[in-house]
Amino acid sequence: MNSPLLILSHIQHSYGEQTVVNDLSLALKVGEIGCLLGPSGCGKTTVLRCIGGFESISSGEIVLKGVKVSNDRYMMPPEQRRIGMVFQDYALFPHLSVAANINFGLHRLSKPERKSRVNELMQIVGLADVAEKYPHELSGGQQQRVALARALAPRPDLLLLDEPFSNLDVSLRERLSMEVRDILSDQNITAILVTHDQHEAFALADKIGVMDKGQIQQWDTAYNLYHRPVNRFVADFIGQGVLLPGKVLSPHQVEIELGVLPVKMLPQGWKKPDIPIEDCKVDVLLRPDDIVYDDASPLRAVITHKAFRGAEILYTLRLAKGGTVLSLVSSHHNHPIGEKIGIKLEVDHVVAFG
Repeated sequence: MNSPLLILSHIQHSYGEQTVVNDLSLALKVGEIGCLLGPSGCGKTTVLRCIGGFESISSGEIVLKGVKVSNDRYMMPPEQRRIGMVFQDYALFPHLSVAANINFGLHRLSKPERKSRVNELMQIVGLADVAEKYPHELSGGQQQRVALARALAPRPDLLLLDEPFSNLDVSLRERLSMEVRDILSDQNITAILVTHDQHEAFALADKIGVMDKGQIQQWDTAYNLYHRPVNRFVADFIGQGVLLPGKVLSPHQVEIELGVLPVKMLPQGWKKPDIPIEDCKVDVLLRPDDIVYDDASPLRAVITHKAFRGAEILYTLRLAKGGTVLSLVSSHHNHPIGEKIGIKLEVDHVVAFG
């Protein structure tokens, strides 16, 4: 089995006495797209800078293609790492045309090779018709494609993307993130993205690391982060949902206000010494898609808030005993606030926290 292209092993980085990255590890295979996702100040951009060679690490090591590029005693210069970078502000040269911007890092190639590579990349990113235009003549999406093409031009082993779509409007951001995903996949490019936007992360990445306070809380697929979060922080940060109090009936059953749920695995520490099972309490995560609208259901809930989202409405519902849940319902079922609607529980993955 091939070893990962990028390995971060227990790295740490501090600014003075403040630890910004703390005992962080991850690995990326060739052609895999990873993402560091988290709120501002969680350390994700610092990790990217450590990988790129712009920041040192005080412990641990970074290995790229089997070569140690950073540890507590050595830091390989950025220009020797064969890493491409796409910045938040694109960092294009305003006095150079699109073609000249892409050509900038290809000085080691012959003139015919440079021309061929630039033409190839302009075709890949869909900019062949604006080759002679300047950055200020382009839209934000076009500028981002130029930045991507320039980063890919020298054929880097790894591509780093630092909040690459944050300057774009929402609709363009979503479309461009899918386009970039297709480009990277077609070219078998290994990349790591930094963002605070989970929709971006879901659209682009194979693996996502949810970060908090300098640590990766969970390194996983988008599906598992949503349906199988390992702790309350990940559950709260990813998607929407509520935690309902539950009573443990057995190691594989939890009772909540809406009924009894089968549980494959209860959280570590759910059972307290010398306390009977029936006195043990947990919180159960319910997502909006776990609560299904059903006119025929005897189980009713009162609408306390609604958010229209086009094809769907997100209802906030108050249960009979005072608990609150969310439900995502087709917008054809448009009910007023205060009305009682029928609901049923359809939970494939029961997640509980002690």
